[in-house]
Amino acid sequence: MTALLLAAADASAVAAEVSSRTVFDRMTLVMVDIGIVVIVAGMLLCIARLLRGPHLSDRAVAVDTITLHLVGLVVLLTMRIGRLVFFDGVLALSLLGFVSSVAMGQYIIRKRLKELHVHEEIPTGDDSPLAGPSAEKGDGHG
Repeated sequence: MTALLLAAADASAVAAEVSSRTVFDRMTLVMVDIGIVVIVAGMLLCIARLLRGPHLSDRAVAVDTITLHLVGLVVLLTMRIGRLVFFDGVLALSLLGFVSSVAMGQYIIRKRLKELHVHEEIPTGDDSPLAGPSAEKGDGHG
């Protein structure tokens, strides 16, 4: 009997909360719902790019964009439920997205350098492209 009374009280509290919402609150929820649908559609397009991307850089951009979409989706879901439960998750997800972008960039550049047969050591000496003109070669200074 007590459980039934608690459930009825909870249902009436939810009904009172819904009826006490202003037009602004209802319009905000509608816009949040539209935003969720748009973000999910964007995520589906990014997943298609991730699967079909002809180049590794296309896939890297798709992963980074999916991470941004996930951050936006979690923020909108936080607004939708009206509690800050997922807000710490947004911070962690943002950090994870940044680290994954940096790691993917490092992987791509190392793979590209390996394809070009470029060694990682910097050449030194007169044959280096970094070496400037010297006085011994007769540059007219001295």
